[in-house]
Amino acid sequence: MARNKRDIDRQSKQDEIVAVARRLFLQEGYEAASMARVAREAGVAANTLYWYFADKDALLIAVLNGLVLDGVAAHAGLQALPMKQQLIWLIAQFEQAHRLVMTVHARLENSPALREWHDGFHRLVEGLVVAQLTARGMTAEEARVTATAGTFVVEGLLSHPQSPRQREQVLDWLVRRAPGDGS
Repeated sequence: MARNKRDIDRQSKQDEIVAVARRLFLQEGYEAASMARVAREAGVAANTLYWYFADKDALLIAVLNGLVLDGVAAHAGLQALPMKQQLIWLIAQFEQAHRLVMTVHARLENSPALREWHDGFHRLVEGLVVAQLTARGMTAEEARVTATAGTFVVEGLLSHPQSPRQREQVLDWLVRRAPGDGS
């Protein structure tokens, strides 16, 4: 069914709101960026936001979905690289969105919607890692365990300070678990 002008205008406005929220959430943090500020900078009345998003968490999820789509698209061109280079790239992406990563983890207990999003995100990432590892010759079971361990390692690197040398050593340890990796 073809979309009418109203549908297109609605999607366009929603995209504008998400773009403003993305900028504010990344630059200033989720807590610091009020819905009123997002509305003002998007050029809409504050109550208009609620026509598009049920609440601030729904807006955050829209921002997160956009970041994930961008990341998955960018990563598609990196899959031929050694695993270590892919991990370095992945960690850099998460570091750019560090405030949002911390916000999601801090709000998991209070927001069923964010809990559902977070769990789905982990399933997506682990599925991508399992696909790469099995393509490199690892059994599916081994790949699932390695993907889960890799998730814990990456989250640890993001949430605990370490020297560049320590990070390098941890990544070297992790990629040695990937078969056929020239790292």
